[in-house]
Amino acid sequence: MLVIISDLHLTDGSSGETISSSAFKLFKHRLNDMAYDASWRDDENYKPIEQLDIILLGDILDMIRSERWNKALETIMPWTAERQDDFYNNIATIVDSILAENEVSFSILKSMSEDGIEIPLTMQIIPQEEKVAKKKNYASSGHFSVKVNLYYMIGNHDWFFYIDDPRMNVIRNKVIDALGLSNDRDAPFPHSPHEKTATVIQKIQGSHRVYAKHGDEFDKTNFQTPHRDASSVGDVVVIKLLNEIPKKIEESLKKQKAITDNKDEIKSFIKALREIDNLRPYSLAPAWILQVLKDTKLDDKIVNESIAAALRSVMKDFRTNTIISKNLKLFYGMKVAELLLSGNFSLKGLSNLINAFGISKDKFESYRQYAIRMSGDRECDFFVMGHTHYPEVVPLSTYTDGYGVKRNKIYINTGTWRSLHKTGIEDKSFISFKTITLAGFFKEDERKGRPFEFWTGSLAL
Repeated sequence: MLVIISDLHLTDGSSGETISSSAFKLFKHRLNDMAYDASWRDDENYKPIEQLDIILLGDILDMIRSERWNKALETIMPWTAERQDDFYNNIATIVDSILAENEVSFSILKSMSEDGIEIPLTMQIIPQEEKVAKKKNYASSGHFSVKVNLYYMIGNHDWFFYIDDPRMNVIRNKVIDALGLSNDRDAPFPHSPHEKTATVIQKIQGSHRVYAKHGDEFDKTNFQTPHRDASSVGDVVVIKLLNEIPKKIEESLKKQKAITDNKDEIKSFIKALREIDNLRPYSLAPAWILQVLKDTKLDDKIVNESIAAALRSVMKDFRTNTIISKNLKLFYGMKVAELLLSGNFSLKGLSNLINAFGISKDKFESYRQYAIRMSGDRECDFFVMGHTHYPEVVPLSTYTDGYGVKRNKIYINTGTWRSLHKTGIEDKSFISFKTITLAGFFKEDERKGRPFEFWTGSLAL
């Protein structure tokens, strides 16, 4: 049995809320039920599965969404050309903070890898009168501990664990110990199942007829080099804009004498601003801020002025970044934005402008076309990715394998465990909820011959 989850985005707590440990307790209970179901074989007999493998498919520890980058020198930023000791020291500090902030959640994962998951040892039929019993009733006896192995594959927010440098080994080993991972020590975490550090992962995926990777390679904003050990535009957007802007706005608001008494309102407003990174697409940000502003007692004019000042403050630094300056489309887009900000800025005007160009529609980008490309002539049944934060199960095609058996190809996206803010179809107001998604895959005799199951759930904020 194989379970895949992705995009947990566990942070150090400096740039917004992180996932509650209750989600991991729910995950453990769900795994328990799945392991029990998988132990019912295709011949209708119960035989405990011996092993459960879990693949963490990228963006688990969110190394980018930390305001510690905003306090760091430019020479140790993710995109720095020469990585000195200070670069690795900063990574170690962020990792330590993430592990501390999510200690309870990680302890749940580690407990599964150390103690396994407990299911019944046997299931025995309870004798009943033939005319009374319409179906077989069972009673459990004894306990069996299913061995659990956790493997970490990286995405675009945790790509640092892919860096092949001895100074990263201590950091990676600390993550292995905290989460109870089965990854090789003193070696990079893999990005693709075909890499030398993914031999076991590739075997596990293959035995479940699965081909899985994070999917960031199909996103030009978040993957810009042939290898995953380098920074991208997405890193700059998060660090220089999404992390920096709320901080600048907060500084500006606290200087405004007219609203200095509203400290709680300012705190609540800034907390909501940090949720912009959970919007898809980011162009929904002005509409989101307008709605948040309605729920506060802050003066619209003062907030508009503070936002404009914050944007002007960060825009030049963002535009002249070494990565951004090479991206001509984004570079000149920022130049236009700076011109707009030099005039009379208003959130409402910016929101209306975005709506007029039709670039704020709350729609997701399906990776089904990339799944088709990825599937190619591979004899796999399931092609799994994360990254988009939108769970999907998409039938692709049928094929005949090397043994003459007709099979189905299915694309599955493992969504996210982050909060989502979605616009209503009637009045475009935002409705928010937490979400959790997981995908399970079974060998041919497990779960009565059913090859997969997929779970996604939501909880109101």
